[in-house]
This record gives sequence, C-alpha cells and structure tokens, in this order.
Amino acid sequence: MAGARSILRGTLLPVRISGLAEFGRRRTRDRRLALAAAAALFGVALALRVPFRTALAYHWDGAEFALAVREFNVALSQPHAPGYFLYVMLGRWVHTVVADPHAALVWVSVVAGSLLVPVMYGLGAALFDRRTGWVAALLALTSPQLWFHSEVALTYVVDALLVCLTVWWCWQSWARGGRWMDAVGLGALLAVTGGVRPQTVPALLPVVLFTAWHWDRPRFAKLLVTGATAVVLALAWLWPTVQWSGGWELYREVVRRHTAFNVPATFAGGGWGALGWNIFLVVLFTANGLMLATGLLIGGVLYRDWISPDRRQVQLLGWWLVPMLAFGTVFGFTKQPGYVLSYLPALLLLAAAAAGQLRGLVFTGVVGVVCLVNVTAFAVWDDGLLTTARTAAKLRDHDARLAGAVAAVRARFDPAETVVLHAGEYLDYGRVQFQWHLSEFFHLQLAPDPTLVTPPGRPLVAAQDGRTVFVTGLAAAGHRRRLLVVPPRRTLDIFQPYLGPVTARPVAGSGGLVFEVTGP
Repeated sequence: MAGARSILRGTLLPVRISGLAEFGRRRTRDRRLALAAAAALFGVALALRVPFRTALAYHWDGAEFALAVREFNVALSQPHAPGYFLYVMLGRWVHTVVADPHAALVWVSVVAGSLLVPVMYGLGAALFDRRTGWVAALLALTSPQLWFHSEVALTYVVDALLVCLTVWWCWQSWARGGRWMDAVGLGALLAVTGGVRPQTVPALLPVVLFTAWHWDRPRFAKLLVTGATAVVLALAWLWPTVQWSGGWELYREVVRRHTAFNVPATFAGGGWGALGWNIFLVVLFTANGLMLATGLLIGGVLYRDWISPDRRQVQLLGWWLVPMLAFGTVFGFTKQPGYVLSYLPALLLLAAAAAGQLRGLVFTGVVGVVCLVNVTAFAVWDDGLLTTARTAAKLRDHDARLAGAVAAVRARFDPAETVVLHAGEYLDYGRVQFQWHLSEFFHLQLAPDPTLVTPPGRPLVAAQDGRTVFVTGLAAAGHRRRLLVVPPRRTLDIFQPYLGPVTARPVAGSGGLVFEVTGP
C-alpha cells in the first residue's frame, strides 16, 4: 500500500506542477493582453483628443488656473476657493516643458481624459467582464462631455479619472478582504482627489466607508489608517494653500465668502426652486454625456440580467452614484456641465453592462450606433444644433472669437493709453480671460467681487501687467481711452449701472466683443 501511495504521489506531483505552471503562463498572458489593450485605448484616445485642444482660455476658471500657475493665491482668486492646489502644481510641473501655462493645463486634461478610457476598460472588466469593459471604454472614448472636458483647462476630467481609480481600488480591496495597504492606498487617493477638486471628497466618502465595512477584521483599525493617511497627505497641499493665500484668517474668510455666494444655488439657501434647477441641469448635462446610451441605461434598469446574484457591483455603483447625485442637487449645486463628470462614468458603466447582454449583430450594431452618434455630436454637429451641449464647434468658435478680439485690441490700441473695462464676471468672455491674453493692458472690473476680501477703500478688482490688484474705482482708469467688453447675447446696457448712458463704436475685427467709448 505504501508503495502504491508513493507511485501515485510521484505521478500526480508533476501533473500538479505542470498545471500550476500553465496557470502562471495564462495569467502572465492575460496581464500582457490587458496592458496591450490599455495602451491601445490610451493611444486612440490621445489621437482623438490632441487635434481639438483649445488654444485660449475657454472658461473664467481656466484663466484663473493659468494665472495660478504663475502666482498661486486664493485671496486673489488665483484660483478661486478652495484652491485646487495639486491641479495647479501639476500644471506648473507640465509648464516646465510646455512654454505657456494655459497650454500646460490643457495638456493635463488631454492626458487625463485619455487615461480615463483604459481605466474605464479596467473598471468595467473588474466589475463585470471584459465585454463590458470594452463597451465602457468606447463610451468613455466618445462621450461628448468627457471628450469636451479633455480639451480645456479645467479640473473636471482629472477629477473623473481620480474618482474612477478610487472606485476601482474600492472594488479590488473588497475582493481582497481589505489589506492594510488598501487602507493606505485609499487614503492617499482621497488626499490626491481633494488636492485636485476638494468638493468631490465628501461625496466620495460614502463608497469608501461602504467598502471598508466589507473588509476583513479589524475593519475599524484599517479605516483609521485610511483616515490618518488622507489627513496627513492632505496637509501637504492644504498648508501651502493657506500660507500662499495670506494665512489662515484670510483664507478662511475667502472660503466663507465663496460658500455664502453659492448658498442660494443649494436647496438650503434657494429652496425648492434651487433644487428643481439643480435636478434639471443634472439631467441635461448627464444626457449630453450619455446621448443614445441613455436608452441602454434605461433598458438596463428595466431588464436587470446583468446584475450578479450577490449584487455587489450594483451596491458599489449605488454607493458611488447616489451620494454624488445628492451632493449635486440637494446638499450642493450644479452650475457647469463639468460637475457631472465625477459620476457620469458610473452611468456609462451601467449602460455598458446593459449593452453587454446583447448578442451578435445586435450588440455590434447598437454599440456602433451609440458611439457613432457620440462622435458626430461632438466633432461634427454645429453648436446651434444642440445649444446646451459641449461640442468641437463651440471650442472652435470660442477660440476664434476671443483670438479675434485680442488681436484687434492689440493691433489698434496702445496699452499705455488704454483701459479695458468689464461690467462683471462673465464666464466665457470675462475680465480674467482678457487679463490673461492681454496682460499688457490695464483691466478693470466695475462690479465688485463678493467672494474676495478687498483692502479698505479699494473695492474693485483690476489687473496691471497681468497681475491682479485692487483699486478705488473708475478713477483708476484715468483719462485713457476706454474699451468695453460686451459678451455675446449682451448689450452696452450692462455698463449703464456703472458708467451711465454711453455711446460706443465696435472695434473693427473684434467680432462685436469690444467697443470703444466715444462719449459722453
């Protein structure tokens, strides 16, 4: 009997070793294929995004970020509160190889938006299967909202990338039982996300807490490690944010004023009207990001064959999606399309999971049509066809109009003899964009900025040699020639509260954006 066991053991051992070796080779091959797929998706995304990147500051915030690359100071709204320190520092780092700070920030968005595509593939494959991962990647590749925000100097697509990485880590740590390094890694991701866009962290905490609840014991100790890691690393960007902005008292007051300014947009400050408006904008902006994938999403909700028996994917996605929606409508607000990018990937994943249940030509046709419409909506459709959407036409038009106005002013007026006046804070063609692109001119914003702490007797924001300063009033303009910036769909009447009735003629070549005062 002993001899038989010895013979049997000698026979099975090579088989077992051979099986383990084959398993190892298969895992290595799968890993290489996954890396090759990720590299290919990144390359395709980069190739699609590079041609559409903006040359000029598309949004007020983008110009603030560009100014902050040169001089970070939240007290000067460079950038606005609460600060976005790590995003600005990333732009400053890229600025070492890209000459223009604004262009450096645009490249940050291009790369982040391109990286988001393979991350969506990995997240979809991890939560569901590779088929879903491929569909999720294609939807992220072509979504007009994600594509648009990969072309401008704003934080939103970087934030979306970090949120997806955090959720992916949550899923993997749940499957592993929550190792100590998972606790440290999630804390680090929370800190980095907070340094890029602090408003995202409170809405991201629920999915992290939900994940930690499912870790192996000792859960509470691991959660403490996550919190401690997040706090310690967050101090690394919060400390310079405060110090470079004039110290704690000034920084706190600027944050308080900025918060008070936005309270009317929340349910707490604006009531049911604000809530209804937030819900409307969330639906509108997410629909612009989903396009025809909205149908897949609805179908997935009605026919839930893609949900696993243990429902873990749905639970994780729910703890990601629902708090984000609550902060975008009830506890916070939604003003810009980019606000939805922190949870739009969750909706795309759900749509991809629903599409993954289709088979054969139906699957190919549906996914192909959805992606084709996405590409057409962003790259081909005229801005007027979908006025609330973010399209390549809108980027081209804004760049052309702002570049024309800048060139017209620079060609026809002497900076030493000219002041550029701005009635208020207009996000697309405001004082900050002109301050950035016409830095040699003196700029004056006539409406006080309620979010800033101004020195006594100097309530107005101005710009001299590209630097933000505070002045007493219109007297700072002196007797120089006066130019008025009138954004599209506005008239000279926006200046009447500050200048009274004026007559002005349009500056040739400015596209109707700039007028020269002729009297009185």
